[in-house]
Amino acid sequence: MAAKNEMIRRKQNYKLNNWPEYNLSLKKRGSLEVWISEEIEELWYEKDTINDGTGKPKKYTEKSIELSYSLKLAFKQPLRQTEGFVNSIFKMAGLEAKCPDYSTLSRRCATLDLKIPKYKKSEVEREADKERIITLDSTGLKQYGKDEWHQEKHKVKPRRSWKKLHLVVDDSNIIQGVELTEKSVHDSAVVSDLLNQVEGRGDRYIADGAYDTKEVYEEVARQNKNAKIVINPRENAAISDEWSPERNKTLNIIDKHGYKGWYKIRQYGFQNYAELSIQRYKKIIGTKMHSRDLLRQKNEAIIATSILNKFTTLGMPNSKKVA
Repeated sequence: MAAKNEMIRRKQNYKLNNWPEYNLSLKKRGSLEVWISEEIEELWYEKDTINDGTGKPKKYTEKSIELSYSLKLAFKQPLRQTEGFVNSIFKMAGLEAKCPDYSTLSRRCATLDLKIPKYKKSEVEREADKERIITLDSTGLKQYGKDEWHQEKHKVKPRRSWKKLHLVVDDSNIIQGVELTEKSVHDSAVVSDLLNQVEGRGDRYIADGAYDTKEVYEEVARQNKNAKIVINPRENAAISDEWSPERNKTLNIIDKHGYKGWYKIRQYGFQNYAELSIQRYKKIIGTKMHSRDLLRQKNEAIIATSILNKFTTLGMPNSKKVA
């Protein structure tokens, strides 16, 4: 345990090797050209009248709702500001299209049938013969509640409601799957749904101790029976024939080489792909949900992770560990 805690406390230094390219990609994130294409007006309105069950025909396509909501999240705007923002873009571009009003955006967000776009490996410069690594992690997102200043000023307890964001990320920094659940849902309970969203299969699956359950090992084996499974074991973990051979292999390595040795031998450090995606989500999108009900929140999470994937294809930092 001492070695484990030492590794957690130690801060590594890195040197960025592609600063000019990464600097340019950061600038591109603020460009409207990333979001608005020449054919956008043709995709904006439904060609045929469609009734959504409320008695009112659908005027706007799902693409227009998704794009408007993407701009809201990417530029951190309320719905009313988003409506004005999109309309001003169309006006300056000389287009006849209009943004759906804010109430339509809110209502239609709950009915969208969304999937995270999967980019080709060449778009994220992934080597074809490289071992594919799949990582899993989760975090909490605040649904509502007073901020820290209000708590400090009025000496009140934080009455917050949280949702749990679950991500599965590959070694190209592409988020392959996302699930949003109530905070009481255990991480291992959504692994099957997450891995079913992954395009292709991984060679090595990595997760932290929250995923140290028999069900997770079994689900990963169903995805790829030859996969290496690297999960940080619980403190009271013991070798048992009832568990996966991959877990017993982990415990044998720890027993022989210690936690630090296992960390290197089993390449547990690649867990940072998922951890980095969570950090990017909170920094770029935010630490709280904007919608109130779960259906809208689920689609909000899908749109948010799609934004992060788009940013990934623009460019990511290429860093090297230094002493």
